[in-house]
Amino acid sequence: MMRNLSVMVKPSSSKCNLKCKYCFYNSIADEREVSDYGFLSEEALEVIVNRIEEYCDGGVCNIGFQGGEPMLIGLDFYKKLVELTSSKKTKFNFMIQTNGTLITEDFAKFFYDNKFLVGVSLDGNKDMHDLNRVNHSQNGSFKEVMKGIDLLKKYNVDFNILVVVTRALSNKIESCYKFLRKNDFNYIQFIPFIEALEDCNNNNLNFHLTSNQYENYIKRLFDMWYEDVSKGNMVSIRYFDNILGLFLGQEYEACDMRGVCSCQHIIESDGRVYPCDFYTYEKYSIGNIFDESFDHMHENEITRNFIIESVSKDKKCETCKYRALCRGGCKRYRATTKDNKYMFCEANYKFFEYSYDRFRELAIKISNRR
Repeated sequence: MMRNLSVMVKPSSSKCNLKCKYCFYNSIADEREVSDYGFLSEEALEVIVNRIEEYCDGGVCNIGFQGGEPMLIGLDFYKKLVELTSSKKTKFNFMIQTNGTLITEDFAKFFYDNKFLVGVSLDGNKDMHDLNRVNHSQNGSFKEVMKGIDLLKKYNVDFNILVVVTRALSNKIESCYKFLRKNDFNYIQFIPFIEALEDCNNNNLNFHLTSNQYENYIKRLFDMWYEDVSKGNMVSIRYFDNILGLFLGQEYEACDMRGVCSCQHIIESDGRVYPCDFYTYEKYSIGNIFDESFDHMHENEITRNFIIESVSKDKKCETCKYRALCRGGCKRYRATTKDNKYMFCEANYKFFEYSYDRFRELAIKISNRR
């Protein structure tokens, strides 16, 4: 039976050539029994591909790679991936999320030849990016990232930009957006900073957005996006695209917007599998790729409970007029708040009040053009 699957692999574990000040995965690794599991072996890669083929049986698998820094493992690893998957019935779509500093001519050409979608972490202009995205010597990485992006452009590689929205960046969202647009970065994902689950301390207050700050930032970003889209300038911001898609009768594709978790199959380099990138602690492991099939992991009590517990139990959600849009927020953004309440609940409500009519207007225009 043909089935589809999404998998995210960490081939370099927590290894990274940068030491970004807000990195949640570095914080997770510090809290684990083993912080770094080393590089994923060729044997493990082969097992992963075979497990996917066993499950999908000719369906589609979206397989992504992130870290740490997934390019540290080297180009030969990804060449082996392509070799292993080329003979399978399953269709594999490849993605990689990188800090962009290790992109070479050979990597860029390989990404193009094998249709990799590349996500590059870039926090806007040089001053803002270099504030937090630094190397182990505390030097900014902006120059190296832009060199990597230039190579992606040279070889016509499909790529998008991921921006981590900290308190400082939210205050300068206009300059960030203008920089991205000036450089023709038209596929963008903005992610509000979130600390590691078991590292919620005052050290993160410099990064964390309050509800009011989030509301202010998201409204300002929406205004700029709406103005561009209204003029016919194509700009894809994942969060806004998902909401607009809902107005057009589509379902949310972003897992954090669906109102209930699905198993994301995060595979660490030791073979252990986790339901979500935010929950890659040993106690949340749903199995090991060496020992268990994906079907067996889906029946795991940890997996089932993780999904069941992901639905918001906030009574206010039941009567909220924007429940269909918000759905109670992401499980992780509720996990460390009082009464398991979505930390941006009020901010989201006010944003939907602010933007609803304009989303509806855009949806009508798009529908009329079809």
